[in-house]
Amino acid sequence: MTRRDRVKLSPRHQGWIYATFAVLFATGLLWLVAKRWLAVNGEFGEMTSPLAPLAMQVHGAAAMVFLVLLGTLLQGHVRQAWNARRSRVTGGGMLAGVALLVASGYGLYYLGGEETRAAVSVLHWAVGLGLPAWLVWHVRASTRVRVIRRAPRARREPARVAEPTATEPQALGVERPTFH
Repeated sequence: MTRRDRVKLSPRHQGWIYATFAVLFATGLLWLVAKRWLAVNGEFGEMTSPLAPLAMQVHGAAAMVFLVLLGTLLQGHVRQAWNARRSRVTGGGMLAGVALLVASGYGLYYLGGEETRAAVSVLHWAVGLGLPAWLVWHVRASTRVRVIRRAPRARREPARVAEPTATEPQALGVERPTFH
């Protein structure tokens, strides 16, 4: 098994991750659109679209699934790729983005104050909107065939036998005794 095979995800594992990632992106985007641009006039003035709470419920459930999948990625894929020194920039960026999303998602539920919540919300959806592009970069960079051209290794020449010096017996015309 090659090093690449150990880092590569199985098709089933990829399917789960991509599907969950797609649901997270779609529901996050749906929430953003519903919250910002699909407000409806209600009994007490302008209200958020009924799609926003539904999008958040599905988004929260998909986030829990993704956290489990993230654990499987950290244990195998990330650790092995890091040790193999592969895709550290794109993979590290993915991990940083996911960490920001996890921390900001937690903060949206538990941080107090509207100003703080508003800032964390903008951070969360900005990272969430940008992460799919980073994922595409990571996958493309990881699957691209890389030809690593190393400088040719210095060829080792066979050890040379030094010429006898004037102080050695052969140089003085004296033969060494041979033992049979």
